[in-house]
Amino acid sequence: MKLKLTFLAAALLLGACAHAPAPGSVKAAPEPLEADGACALNSRDLAASRACAVRDAERGAVSRVAGLYLDEAVRAERSAVLESNLLNNPHLYVARYKTLSDGPDGGYYRVRIKAWIYHGRIASELRALNLAGPSAAAPRAAFVQRGEAAPVFAAAFREAFIKRSAVSIEEFPFASAPALAAGDQTALLDAAAASGADLLIAVSASVSAVGAGVSTGFYPSRADASVKVYDAPSGKIILDLASQANGIDSTEAGSFSKALAAAGELLAQETAARAGRLLKPDAALKLKVYGLEGLEILEKLKAQLLKLEVNDLRLESYSAGTAVFQAAPERPDPQEFASAVLRVDSLGLELEGAGGQEVAFSLPR
Repeated sequence: MKLKLTFLAAALLLGACAHAPAPGSVKAAPEPLEADGACALNSRDLAASRACAVRDAERGAVSRVAGLYLDEAVRAERSAVLESNLLNNPHLYVARYKTLSDGPDGGYYRVRIKAWIYHGRIASELRALNLAGPSAAAPRAAFVQRGEAAPVFAAAFREAFIKRSAVSIEEFPFASAPALAAGDQTALLDAAAASGADLLIAVSASVSAVGAGVSTGFYPSRADASVKVYDAPSGKIILDLASQANGIDSTEAGSFSKALAAAGELLAQETAARAGRLLKPDAALKLKVYGLEGLEILEKLKAQLLKLEVNDLRLESYSAGTAVFQAAPERPDPQEFASAVLRVDSLGLELEGAGGQEVAFSLPR
């Protein structure tokens, strides 16, 4: 799977918002999936050992279903979020289970279960956590303020930027290290790349008085601000912008605060707008597959689709045997993409249609 700089950076323009669940996803009927589990054997309490093994099997089943919706990079980089949420309470996503086999095996108690999984509930939860759906495809940005500290400016920039962008500004440890923020740009970029960030947003701001307020009772001021947005892995600069804003208040401190806040908001707005004009996202195609008989077949389908040369592939929804994927191939030609899907197919897919921005297949029963 390849991820283009153009695809990452273009998400700067996308409006950030809460993403609604895919139609019918939460109400989708649970579907069965077989899973194995194991736990250290406590010979004095076999019931506890069995319960532990069942929970492990449930975790495995929930993890596999979550993996259907997750981008590989997102899953690797944000595994802690998955662990502390869905995998911490796997029973919430299991309607029921049937024990297929169980018993002591050496130093372990092992079980194999058939669990009916609320896959729609899992998909909805992943979207709420920004692990799946459109927001998960957006780049993760580290935010660093260089030069003189200006918390009012930084807060205003972040708030305005988040409102206008799908970029996820996350708290990377290196970004709060004063030595790195004040040091060499190369070291800062190296730290950003090593942290797993896709983008580095480096801002700076200063403020000064532009007139005395002794005679008038008001203190005018001006803030100068700048931002540089880098592609963290390559170190390439994407945007380099600057702006000014004025402030006035009955106190100098209040005036400075207003000027910095205004500068932060204006600069954030310009950053999102300029990104949209300069960068273009990859064209996406919708891939629909009908007639899937269960989650295990869906797993096999996604596995073979991952062999395609695409810049992005994600499962958008799955319900009643129909899976809908979003894919960004090198060339957004539906006929060409349909042929590529058939070349990697081992399930027996039949082409139903290819045109516009959509390709449809069915899997005969």
